[in-house]
Amino acid sequence: MIIHLHLAVVIIIIGLLITVNHLYNIQKNRTAIILHYILRASFVAAVLSGGFSLGMQPVSLGSLFKVFLGISSIGLIEMYFMHKSKNDTPRFLPALLIIFLGLTVITGLILPLGLSF
Repeated sequence: MIIHLHLAVVIIIIGLLITVNHLYNIQKNRTAIILHYILRASFVAAVLSGGFSLGMQPVSLGSLFKVFLGISSIGLIEMYFMHKSKNDTPRFLPALLIIFLGLTVITGLILPLGLSF
């Protein structure tokens, strides 16, 4: 049950990420800031549900790698939107964000219960 909640929160995060990015692009900053705060609250829900699902399985190298990728993705999303709100986004940051998000989602789908080495 907690894994379904975690998956739903991840889908909400990706949807909010796309929406907030679009709102910043069309200069709707007030709405983007409000949705950015909602995105931050969903980060807390993702970390909590991921932590609970991690506690339900044996800890392995694969699951620790998923935790690292998840926290790194959250950090990159925050860095990206802080630069985006100030209109000084570095060139490499969107590409790095997409790579980390893709790796996080792929790792989450391939290793749903972790991988023991």
